Amino acid sequence: MVIFDTNILIYLSNYTLTLPNIILNQASISVITKIEALGYAFKNKAEHELLVDLCDVIPVIPLTDAIAEATIDIRKKHRIKLPDAIIYATAAVQNLPLLTNNIADFKSLGNKVELIDPFTL
Repeated sequence: MVIFDTNILIYLSNYTLTLPNIILNQASISVITKIEALGYAFKNKAEHELLVDLCDVIPVIPLTDAIAEATIDIRKKHRIKLPDAIIYATAAVQNLPLLTNNIADFKSLGNKVELIDPFTL
């Protein structure tokens, strides 16, 4: 299993990124990723529809008390945007790697979560 960051869903929807089915079939997303992605200003209807389809089939991990507590801890120690803190905390609590093209956004948070850039696979 692997957690997808918001940018991964957007890259998939506009064909900037393609991933093997083995990775797609093991994907999950944070509820904040779904919110961010579906609220993205798409260039065309086809991209939006593909993203809706992705969000319909990829399991969504809800915001739990454990994820909220981990997010609070992260925000107390690091200057990071709330959505990124929630996504990272989701990966940490679920003990899953985070697939993201924004490694720099998360690198300062330590090594509790394995960060994977799909463009280097």
